[in-house]
Amino acid sequence: MQEMLLSDMPRLILLTTIAVFFSISSLYAAGFPSSNLTEAGRTTILKHENQTILLIEKDRKTDQPPGIVLELSGFGTLLLESGTETEILEFSVGDIKESISIYEGTTGIFPEKIIISGSFDLFSAGVFQATDSSVPMPADIGHIIFSDFSLKRNPEWELYSWNLLPEVIIFDTADYSVQARLFKRLAFFVEKPGFTGTLVSDKNLENRHGWNAHDYKADDLAAFFSKAEAENFQLNSEELMLKDILLERGIITESTEGGTSPYQEGKGVVLSVSRETLPSWRYRFLTHECLHSIFFTNKTYREDIGNVIAALAPAEIEYWKRLLDYRRYDVTNEYLFVNEITSYSLQQPMD
Repeated sequence: MQEMLLSDMPRLILLTTIAVFFSISSLYAAGFPSSNLTEAGRTTILKHENQTILLIEKDRKTDQPPGIVLELSGFGTLLLESGTETEILEFSVGDIKESISIYEGTTGIFPEKIIISGSFDLFSAGVFQATDSSVPMPADIGHIIFSDFSLKRNPEWELYSWNLLPEVIIFDTADYSVQARLFKRLAFFVEKPGFTGTLVSDKNLENRHGWNAHDYKADDLAAFFSKAEAENFQLNSEELMLKDILLERGIITESTEGGTSPYQEGKGVVLSVSRETLPSWRYRFLTHECLHSIFFTNKTYREDIGNVIAALAPAEIEYWKRLLDYRRYDVTNEYLFVNEITSYSLQQPMD
């Protein structure tokens, strides 16, 4: 979870953790868009010398702005052309095939043509759309941070899947109020000292602060909704909608054993940021939350980070305990403690 930028960080944990992160980041390769997305246009691929040219035609019947998804590897530039308007994007995705999503809300134009130059391999290209707001649209983090929110499938939130880790879904809410209705009770159930493992009533939540951005892994989500059902606890409409989306995405699943745990963990993570946050802070908040999702989903990363933190001096550990306790994290939860040290350390550039 994210509250504010911390300017005074122990340099040892910062430098060492960055090295660990980049050493394993290549373990991830993106998946192609969900089968729940519908085709919303056609692409024609032409080869010309050292360039690849994509001719793009979107369906006239399209009600919502579609997205273009390219699967490629390598590095180079994308020249987007629409009439007399142009936009140049640079990409560098390494040797592993990854997806790049292009939306008008980020680039300012929907291209009729894309000219790809550089050292790259293009595997596929398509034009996609999802009119159902509960279906995540694939996107990179830059789009989510800087988008003008032109998708407009839902006035209260937009839902994305991270192009690098498609099992990570991201709610971008219109304001903090919408975000709180979705995730505030979960924040107390999972992370707030004195409340973990309990379902807090609406009345007791009224004057309490949750988080400005959120992250939850599958087993905690399953435990939350299982406890609510077992205790016949009345969740709000947004929380019930969230449960349906998590079930649809396989992040939680219905248990075959029944009893007090009607739901069990599946595969995936849910994150959230808000448009009420200033753009510069959205960058840090979403970086922070995405780092949590890597911690949740990559065992190697998690173990390496744990080894780094275990090697810290007692004074450094005490520093972090006092700091995170002040931010109202449950520092007795070792998993949470290590996870938060990691994200707070890496959320801002070293310079």
